[in-house]
Amino acid sequence: MALTTQTLLARLFSNAKPSGPAPVFSWRLIRRQRRPFLLLPESAPSHQVSLTIYSAQRRRAKVWRALLPLLLRTPLARIFQRIQLPVNAQCDLVRFLAGQAGMPASELAAPAIKFGGLNSQKSRLVLLVCDASNRPLKVIKVGLDAVGRAATDYEAGLLAQLPPGLIGCTRVTGRLVTPDISAFATDFFPGASPENDVGMEILFHSWINAGPAVPVEKLAVWQELETDVARIAPAKWAVLRAALAGQNLRSTLYHGDFAPWNIRVVNSQNLQAFDWERGNLQGLPAWDWFHFVVQTSILARRHSIQRVAAEVEELLASPRFEKYLVATGIQSFVKPLLLAYLLHHRWVVKPLDGWVQMEQLYELLAERWNLAPRKSASERPRSEIPTGFWADAGWQLQAAWSQLANVFWEPTLTATNSPPLLPQLKSAWPLVTMASFWVAAVAGVQFLTNHLLLLPLYAAPALLATRKINRGWGTVFALPGALLGPVVATVKDPEHQTVDRFCWNTLMRFIILQLCVFLWDRSHQPEGFFRHLHRRRPADFAKHWAIILLSCGLLFVIAWGDLYTGPRINFLPLYLIPAALLTLFLNLRSGMLVALGGALVACLDEYSSQYNTNVWEVFGWNFPMRFLMLFTILYLLDRVRVESVLFTPWKPNGVAKAAPGGKT
Repeated sequence: MALTTQTLLARLFSNAKPSGPAPVFSWRLIRRQRRPFLLLPESAPSHQVSLTIYSAQRRRAKVWRALLPLLLRTPLARIFQRIQLPVNAQCDLVRFLAGQAGMPASELAAPAIKFGGLNSQKSRLVLLVCDASNRPLKVIKVGLDAVGRAATDYEAGLLAQLPPGLIGCTRVTGRLVTPDISAFATDFFPGASPENDVGMEILFHSWINAGPAVPVEKLAVWQELETDVARIAPAKWAVLRAALAGQNLRSTLYHGDFAPWNIRVVNSQNLQAFDWERGNLQGLPAWDWFHFVVQTSILARRHSIQRVAAEVEELLASPRFEKYLVATGIQSFVKPLLLAYLLHHRWVVKPLDGWVQMEQLYELLAERWNLAPRKSASERPRSEIPTGFWADAGWQLQAAWSQLANVFWEPTLTATNSPPLLPQLKSAWPLVTMASFWVAAVAGVQFLTNHLLLLPLYAAPALLATRKINRGWGTVFALPGALLGPVVATVKDPEHQTVDRFCWNTLMRFIILQLCVFLWDRSHQPEGFFRHLHRRRPADFAKHWAIILLSCGLLFVIAWGDLYTGPRINFLPLYLIPAALLTLFLNLRSGMLVALGGALVACLDEYSSQYNTNVWEVFGWNFPMRFLMLFTILYLLDRVRVESVLFTPWKPNGVAKAAPGGKT
């Protein structure tokens, strides 16, 4: 491989015998999976500058990229092969690089080089050219073999046709075509790869082509999709064609590989995209946005299939994306259009990595959106739950942990643009004022009473602020709601309120209030709040026997701890653990039984310990208040379970096995 790399570089930079003194390029070769990946010039004052050609995405790759410049400054740099090459200043590529750098060819420094497809059917190189002060100046893309040269020619031609001055569109600054190579140059853009899609709505709106809507069948991207997918997956294509054929839409500029590693964020209003070899001037809208979310989630974040699907559904529900749907006219058929993108990437683009997850994502979303072709009984996927007593129990417990983790999942790829705190306060000051007076009034009532539980009354302003403003304001009102109860109890009875009790009870109250805020915010359907109560989900006790035993054991331990520590220690949020498990895996009614048991145990502890001997206060007020808090959280949890794809009971069919909870 070293000889192949040396020979390739010699063909590029010294394809003729030098007529005079020849400068020498010297690199350190970085390999990935035993193949050449990067050439970093030894003469560069800063290897960090050379590494800007490599956009690391995964966490391990980012750590390695950060450590590599330090490693190259130590004697350990010898572990990387040194490649030295005398350069012919009259070579076509050397003169082209020197012209782009604005310096004589004899003074040109060795460029950083990134390999792509070496020894494959589409070999290309990406070179980073710096000026005399080692500032990145130009990016040169070089096609080596027939397919690589054709891809380079196509990309250079497309870049030349892009509308001038359009955000995200790079321009060709130089072109070189010889019998052996095809190359073009673009400006280097500073900045980092985007972490999420913040600001992309500006770019995608600017990419919408002018003119009236056109039938989807007239677009070349659709035609190549139909040519390949109709032959490979006719049943899937028949469903999507029935949903999309005859639809009119606004075509857009199409990048084709709009992923973080091909994007630089210059600032919040300016993104630059490169690597346009799959681009098209007349593309299908939203496909680039879908590509960014799906590929980042699968390849960079390594999410489970359910979490990839959840990222997709968060995008579809975002207000910024809904405005884009209206602008392009695809709001009524966006879901089949997304499935068409998945099939196009799988069978037309044919990626080397991530294609298994793409197929699984298509199956999951197609089933969820009722866009999957009908299957006969023999084609239906078999359950992949392991057999055997202990294997079944282990699978169930692993699934329980995964589903509890999914409850607290947050979208990471869809940005939420919230205005600053002061404008929010100016626009919502009547609600904030009313909620503040409400919290103060509840604290006053608590001070005038003895042992009444008023936690649901503290939750009301937090939930209202969450729905009317945002979750941050809900947390703002959850904090005093959690703090005021223990403060009032300490003022009224300082002898029994130690520091550890105060901190524990405050934490427990905040957890239960914040759970209300979090789940209320995660529910995307605020209308018809109590309509969900009429839904009936049969409980499969035999399938989830291990989870039932675990929940009963947890309930027993928590109840024992509650009785042992006494009524002054708040255990109410802990009862949510077994109740949440039964709600997720059985149904809401099973979780409600645990909530009833937890509320009853807490009241019996309060009454039997002589902490409060007023039967009406204990069982007439405190019991329903405790149950109301637990039921509210369980009900919101059940709504989130129904709405979110994270809790979809789905298993892949013949592609790859999925672990419990959707982890692959």
